[in-house]
Amino acid sequence: MAKAEIMTVIENTPLTKDTYRLRLKSDQPVQVRCGQFLNLKIPGKALRRPISVTSWKDDEIELTYRVVGEGTRILTQCRDTLDVINECGNGFDLTKFDKEVLLIGGGIGTAPLIACAEEALRQGLQVKVVFGYQNRSQTLFQEFFREKGIHAEYVYDEDGENVVTRIRDLGLEKMDFLACGPVRMMQAVDGIMEGYGQFSLETRMGCGFGACMGCSVRLKDRMARICKEGPVFEKGEIVWQNLL
Repeated sequence: MAKAEIMTVIENTPLTKDTYRLRLKSDQPVQVRCGQFLNLKIPGKALRRPISVTSWKDDEIELTYRVVGEGTRILTQCRDTLDVINECGNGFDLTKFDKEVLLIGGGIGTAPLIACAEEALRQGLQVKVVFGYQNRSQTLFQEFFREKGIHAEYVYDEDGENVVTRIRDLGLEKMDFLACGPVRMMQAVDGIMEGYGQFSLETRMGCGFGACMGCSVRLKDRMARICKEGPVFEKGEIVWQNLL
């Protein structure tokens, strides 16, 4: 259940030119699931910014965010405390995976898949990874995968490759998967993957906990709020044209 609290900033440092690691400390053990997000109050801004959880342990939580506008530029200067709404959204469900899982990510959408990798390893699942970025300067999480002993495939637009071509080259289309990234990337992934899958959607939000209905989207058989019923939905539910 979403809840408001004040968290202490213990790290807010750049990972790349425009991507930052934000580590926060709560006054109690963090209760969160992979795929959920925090809704951050940005000083001077009316609307909060939803940032997916990268990982957590005990009373600390880590976020990874990209600077895309004034709000996130202000966030880079936050050094003391942040007003957050925690435990937001419906996350990934790894109990639906049996022996292995393929993590498919694009850009900053790779960040929430790190928590998924950690959870998958705890469940004894074999983890395979295909991550895509525009160029090498945007690459994230290589050290994490090395430490975990996971081989991760990285592809770059600047080389004329993308996650879909790499998945096909490796013959991974039948695997069960989790995906997060740009809408057009996930639409293409949905078109080639034959296994069971879950997609995490990203969008601007108003309240972040389902009250304002501002992030509602029409699925194949119902309306859903990305902040409440999502951001994670199963393969077969999403009408991609409604998100473009």
